[in-house]
Amino acid sequence: MVSTINKWIVQEYTELVKEKDGVVLLSIDGLSVEEAQNMRNNVRTTGADLVFGKRRLVRVALREAGLEFDESAWVAGNMALLVGDAEATICGAKAIKETFKKAKKDKKDEEKIQYRGALFDGSVMNAAEAAGIAGMPDRDTLRAMMCGALVGSARQLAVLLQEVGASTARALQARADQEEAA
Repeated sequence: MVSTINKWIVQEYTELVKEKDGVVLLSIDGLSVEEAQNMRNNVRTTGADLVFGKRRLVRVALREAGLEFDESAWVAGNMALLVGDAEATICGAKAIKETFKKAKKDKKDEEKIQYRGALFDGSVMNAAEAAGIAGMPDRDTLRAMMCGALVGSARQLAVLLQEVGASTARALQARADQEEAA
């Protein structure tokens, strides 16, 4: 009976990660039930899924889905999978960061969630790269940055072109004032 249940769990995890742009592998140590529920609720609002599971079952499911991570990603203890499209994965990672940023009382809260690896937009990431996902700009932020860059350049060009005519006019006026004074 136990092996049948494990097969169903592995099958569910495998179906969850297939065809997803973002899969983040997290190590969770010492997480209370309340903290896990808060984190899951915060991630759910972003459109991503957060699933907690046993390390062995998660590893088998990812292997069946064709995803391989380094041996260093598989530490003892329970694991969590943050799964979604690229945008939802970024927002989900930010939600996890914010959950513990608000509740951070001591350094132990930092150690409860550790990034172990990720598959993001077709590329496999190690732990350090996966931890950087929370710092990536989301789609709306990127659009704002691009608009600012485009508008800023056009504005600078307009000021530069206007300044050429204005400085020429000031130079002519100064010359005319000199001749009147002489």
